Amino acid sequence: MRPLFRLTGPRLAQRDRGSMAVEFVIAGPALVVLLLLVSAGGQWLDLTGDVSAAARDSVRAASFARQYNEASTAAQAAAQADLNGICIGNLPRAPVSLYQGGVGVGDGDFANAQDVEVTVSCRASLKIFGVIGFPVSKTFTDTAAAPLDPFVDRG
Repeated sequence: MRPLFRLTGPRLAQRDRGSMAVEFVIAGPALVVLLLLVSAGGQWLDLTGDVSAAARDSVRAASFARQYNEASTAAQAAAQADLNGICIGNLPRAPVSLYQGGVGVGDGDFANAQDVEVTVSCRASLKIFGVIGFPVSKTFTDTAAAPLDPFVDRG
């Protein structure tokens, strides 16, 4: 008995001719896009960590201050030191907020405030997309809070 079709032989070889090229044309760009996304994810996590660290350092610097202007200047300086060369365009922003009993108070109540909060914002570039011609940037933001020392004279 003779089989209806053969799985080997010259016919199969002719039918598969060029299939590797087609597979490469389809799989090659998909792998490149996958590698770009993995790299962008790594950059995203790195930038998130950098902004988070800057927020922690900024609130710590602000918590040692004796006056609101000093706290604001110290927070901004700490953010700039941590994010030097990372933010594009303007410098990182690090506004200081004051709280007493969980309620926000104005900068004039620095002597009575119990907590200080700093929100650091930085517009950064995801450089990996710049390699293929897409300049992608994102604003990364993080907030940190710390108690003010009640035994320091801030009056």
